[in-house]
Amino acid sequence: MPTAALIVVNYRTAPLAINAIRSARNGTNVPLQVIVVDNSLDPYEAEALRPHADLLVVSETNLGYAAAINGARKHCDAESLIVSNPDVVFEKGAIDRLATADAAVAGPALYWDDGGQWLLPPSELHTTRELLDRAVAVRMPAWARARDRRRTLARIAFWSLEGATRVRALSGAVLAIRTTAFDAAGGFDERFRLYFEEDDFLRRVRGDVVYVPLARCRHIYNQSAAGSAEAAALYAQSERAYLAKWGGGWAASLAKNIKAKANPAFTPVGDEPLTLPPGTWIEASPLPDFDRAAGHRAGSASVQLPAAVWESYRGTTLYLRAVDPATGNVLARYVRTKIGS
Repeated sequence: MPTAALIVVNYRTAPLAINAIRSARNGTNVPLQVIVVDNSLDPYEAEALRPHADLLVVSETNLGYAAAINGARKHCDAESLIVSNPDVVFEKGAIDRLATADAAVAGPALYWDDGGQWLLPPSELHTTRELLDRAVAVRMPAWARARDRRRTLARIAFWSLEGATRVRALSGAVLAIRTTAFDAAGGFDERFRLYFEEDDFLRRVRGDVVYVPLARCRHIYNQSAAGSAEAAALYAQSERAYLAKWGGGWAASLAKNIKAKANPAFTPVGDEPLTLPPGTWIEASPLPDFDRAAGHRAGSASVQLPAAVWESYRGTTLYLRAVDPATGNVLARYVRTKIGS
């Protein structure tokens, strides 16, 4: 039987990390070692986490995500490293399926809600080709419309996958990495303290990268990073470093100068259900251009954003739109805003 080490990096989200560990232990049959790296610099966080970890590493400074994972690796002798954000809930069997996947790196289906109905966006490697595609779209409306349809149809195709599939990118929220592959790639690049570390790693790792839709997890999106005042600055810093590493300085400069394009009108809505034809996909995004979006396939004529998703959402405005799955054409657009925002 394979062995796995669950590595959780915590930053002031101990209750979420504890819940992640409990769900992992309760739903896993493979022998599981749990290592928690606490970057919180808060003794109360560390003491709350200690009873739930086989090993607790308390950082003297905020190491960043990549360095925390690399440090935890030194304490593991398992065959698979299950690298996880604290804001994840593992469904029964998820880690077993990831640990036994025939891949250098495997990733689960990530859901926004407990019911497993709203799928989070597929991941991208943020290549220079993708960057150029976006830059052209900002300047050319016809290209933007074609790109939007293409990306929407690609998301729907990804969300519709039922079997393990090779992909180019996976979300860093949960990655099952074969330990030998992790070591051969040299671990994570510690220049990326938060964001882009998984993209950089996946471009360096040797072996198959596989999406395993039968391994299911809920990702209570952006809870840890949203609690950090440095998050936005770290994102920009990591993006510049990543693009400079893989595309050169011109790519970093191009990304900095891309401005969001104008967007069509949205109908304001509250918590009432939306009436849509069954089979329609509804996308949800914090971005009015839907460059990245979560998705849900309407199983009936009435669609409602789960209350738990809205309550945990850390933004103030959420954009929604109904999409024809055959053509990628947008049928309707909505916007929902937090009261008092």
